[in-house]
Amino acid sequence: MVEVIAGVNGFDGLAIAVKAASYALLLIASGSVLCPLTVDGLPLKERRSLYRFAAAIVPVALALIIARLMLEAVFLAGDDWAAALDPGLLALVANGALGQTLALQAVGGVLIAGGLIRGRTGTASSLIAVVLIAVSFTLSGHVSGTAEWHDEVLLVVHMLCLSFWVGVLLPLYRLSGQPGDAAAIVAEDFGRKAIGVVAVLVVAGLITLNTLTGGLPAALQTAYGQLFAVKLGVFALVLLLAAINRRALTPALISGRPGSGHAMRRSLVIEASAIGLIVVVSATFTTLTGPGG
Repeated sequence: MVEVIAGVNGFDGLAIAVKAASYALLLIASGSVLCPLTVDGLPLKERRSLYRFAAAIVPVALALIIARLMLEAVFLAGDDWAAALDPGLLALVANGALGQTLALQAVGGVLIAGGLIRGRTGTASSLIAVVLIAVSFTLSGHVSGTAEWHDEVLLVVHMLCLSFWVGVLLPLYRLSGQPGDAAAIVAEDFGRKAIGVVAVLVVAGLITLNTLTGGLPAALQTAYGQLFAVKLGVFALVLLLAAINRRALTPALISGRPGSGHAMRRSLVIEASAIGLIVVVSATFTTLTGPGG
């Protein structure tokens, strides 16, 4: 793993950064659709604020998707930056597995933005968009190379659950800094539902690791498996923070204990940072290595 990371050049770093940023924005946009529909107690004002934020970041996500297409063309041309504007190479990438992934993500982003702007009438299209974005991750990457259909299903479910988790962080952070019991209601409801989400994420992650590498002992012999293990380790930190939120911080919010809102906001910042690190690690090992090495 150290050798792989040490060999990262400027182009690799840029590719990883663009991929990680696009992943993050797509997760946030998807979560902004799922959160108001699945978490009870979210005030109408906060729902609207979340919708506006999601609609605003979609254009940035689309720009990053285009950047990924261009960077792949540059990579195919041997790091020749002129290839970023080469119609032939761009068409080649667009017709491949990565191109299909990016196209589906772009369609999903547009549908999300359009659905959120239209309000309730766009709910159906926004939900379809969230599913399309989740499915897009099965079209390219390491899971797409397996012969097992359930791996793709697990990845889709994994992405939906992660989107749900990410989607609640911003509104809960904002509410925790405001007077009233809205933060407590949202935190309590999310805590109940997160139990099932955690179970799905853990099971899906372990099954995927086993399928791609043959299990944790074998995985630790490869750079890919070691990076995957780092990802699982960071996720364990997220689970610890979630447990603290549920067992200590949420009851403090419910009881109105002084300083509980500040403590919750601090915990959410750490949790969001950890999830961000997971996204970066995922972008790193899917860019630099594969299950076999």
